Amino acid sequence: MGSGRTGSIVPDLFSTASPQETASRPPKPTASPRHILPSDLPTAIKHLSDQELEQLLAAATAEQHRRGKGLPAPETTVSKRTEAPAVTLTVGKLNAVRAAFKAGVTPSKIAKQFGIPQSEVRKVIASEGKK
Repeated sequence: MGSGRTGSIVPDLFSTASPQETASRPPKPTASPRHILPSDLPTAIKHLSDQELEQLLAAATAEQHRRGKGLPAPETTVSKRTEAPAVTLTVGKLNAVRAAFKAGVTPSKIAKQFGIPQSEVRKVIASEGKK
């Protein structure tokens, strides 16, 4: 009936080769498809079982070692509060802070007025009571 072929050859519109040459060429080997992570990875991980999560962690750790990156250092919890530098108050400022407190000014207003931390004002006030 025919030439023995079961399908018709559809020419590639962008190819310069003839349809017969295209049909006789073996397909080019393609690289394995790249896996794409979900756009919301944290939510996707929540749906994994404990065993699947352990497998994922083991595979990611092994890949990091293979790339020579090692394990990330555990993050130390850094306090959002930073220690204020030690404030050394002059004798005049110490006396002014004490006088302001005795006059009824609040420690927060004293701290703002003298530009010192409120904790220092409280230390000065507390040290007066020990005298």
